Amino acid sequence: MAQPGSAGQRQADLAVIAIRPARPAEAQHLSEIAMAAKASWGYPASFMARCRAALAVDADTIIERQFHLAEGDDGRILGFYGFEPETEGIGLSHLFVAPEAAGQGIGRALWRHAVDVARRLGETQLLVVSDPHAAGFYARMGAQSAGSRPSEIDPARPLPMFRLRLDGAAADLVDWNPKRPVSR
Repeated sequence: MAQPGSAGQRQADLAVIAIRPARPAEAQHLSEIAMAAKASWGYPASFMARCRAALAVDADTIIERQFHLAEGDDGRILGFYGFEPETEGIGLSHLFVAPEAAGQGIGRALWRHAVDVARRLGETQLLVVSDPHAAGFYARMGAQSAGSRPSEIDPARPLPMFRLRLDGAAADLVDWNPKRPVSR
């Protein structure tokens, strides 16, 4: 569960969510959230159909990698994230918030949790291949632009990459404040 007083979180955010490990039985629901969140950016149905396999979360993936979810007081899953191996650190394979929960600090809470878990795992960098619509979020969270990578869906479509150093040598999330610019 997020701790009260964490920099950059509103008190309302802290009262409505708990973050816990995802269960294999929740894989289909997480896949549905990923598809709904991606579709909320206005992508055409033809593009979304091509995204289905790349966004899918299966029970084996939840068992093999770390996936966590944000849960409302009512038990409803509000969003989730997962990790994937990367040669230069750990990758954020998913970070999605259910469209009806968007704008409530869920993404920020999940990001903070992912950063904390990656640090506890001893990782030195968190890498993100972002949807172009989410690039501003990762920049606001303190991640640095790190070029681009071809999309799995359409290799001709470059996706922005971000990198967050976890060793404390770069501007990071711990003291991030939405009213103060992140030092670069």
